Amino acid sequence: MANELAKKYGPVLGLKIGIDKSVVVCGLSAIREFLLSDDLDGRPMGLFFEMRTFGLRQGLIMTDQSFWHEQRRFIVRHLREFGFGRRNMSAMIEDEAQLMVEHFKENIVEKNGYGIVQMDKVGGIHILNTLWTMLAGVRYSPEDKEVNRLQSHLNELFKNADMVGALFSQFPILRFIAPNFSGYNLYMDSHKPLWKFITEEVEHHKKTFVPNQPRDLIDVYLQMLNEKDKPKTFSKDQLLCVCIDLFMAGSETTTKSFGFGFTYLLLNPEVQKKAQAEIDAVVGRERLPTLHDRPNMPYMEGIVYESIRMFIGRGLGIPHRALKDTTLCGYTIPKDTMVIPNFYGILQGNEFGWDDPEKFRPERFIENGKIIPLPDNFIPFGLGKRRCMGETLAKANLFLFISALLQNFTFSIPVGCDPPSLDGNPGITPGPKPFKAQFQLRN
Repeated sequence: MANELAKKYGPVLGLKIGIDKSVVVCGLSAIREFLLSDDLDGRPMGLFFEMRTFGLRQGLIMTDQSFWHEQRRFIVRHLREFGFGRRNMSAMIEDEAQLMVEHFKENIVEKNGYGIVQMDKVGGIHILNTLWTMLAGVRYSPEDKEVNRLQSHLNELFKNADMVGALFSQFPILRFIAPNFSGYNLYMDSHKPLWKFITEEVEHHKKTFVPNQPRDLIDVYLQMLNEKDKPKTFSKDQLLCVCIDLFMAGSETTTKSFGFGFTYLLLNPEVQKKAQAEIDAVVGRERLPTLHDRPNMPYMEGIVYESIRMFIGRGLGIPHRALKDTTLCGYTIPKDTMVIPNFYGILQGNEFGWDDPEKFRPERFIENGKIIPLPDNFIPFGLGKRRCMGETLAKANLFLFISALLQNFTFSIPVGCDPPSLDGNPGITPGPKPFKAQFQLRN
């Protein structure tokens, strides 16, 4: 709808949603100006954005200004010490990909060499583990009931709200007079298990903490909390909120890109065949793919980019906030206005150079057997200071997990099951509708 309105009224659309003043920004030029503007670099305030972190304006995702800069710098710097963005990150993902392949093999019907799996839920815990080992020094089994429950709660939460909030944040009185109807009870009930899980993990770290011998990021943060002259932005509550943000970011978005990727792979078996031919030629069958193979596997890289485009290109980006009265594309944007990027048009619109944008075509990113420089309108991870800090990890996860599975299995629609839907579920981030896949061990 926003794209149709933008064609009529221009790229900057003003909206009033409940008590919130909002602007939706459409079109590449306007979105670039917006995302690169320091004046529009804030995050929204309000119930929806603060109740998720114990009613506090803390964490990484929804904070801003000097508080956010200091915390983000600290988190990224120390995550690197445990592999984030470095060579040993590849080894961690490769180990997890090996475990995923083994888990699939364990679920094969022995005589026939095939199995059936709920594909939209497959990647979650494996993808979470690649970040959680750096953050908390822990990896979880895909059979772990508690973590599976947490991810189910998050899926429900993300499905029943959207990027601009929920009814209870737009009309705050509704949380008292209609807590079920407004989504308030669901929102709170979905967060409580996560709060408990994170709190217990931090308490376990405190009990086993040894000064100057950090095992992971939580230990490094606890070390900082013991410093007498620590900056004011550091607190136990902030540590909990950082963990909540990273748990959500570490499992939700990449898992959905993975799910959409396999939605299209099931519907386009010829894409699987081309990917498998490339994997066989470059890697063979004796070892799993690694990130060192990536430059020689442009088709697999194209699958990663298409999976991301089909996920991020379905909705809105994380909202920003005007930090002061400012302008955007000649329009006045008052202080505290919520400003939201509309990625749909620039990632899935004909007018921005995507031929057949609704089709899953890894070839669109390849020329003369090599990955082309990414188009200016391919900005699924944002721009500027707010560019997603997990971009490198997300792309590495998708490349290694998808290529490991395609190396070992061929995927198809099970007999008696409907093809996966391309509609997806709406929500804070759009997700694939539930679908099953049959996987056959390759000869």
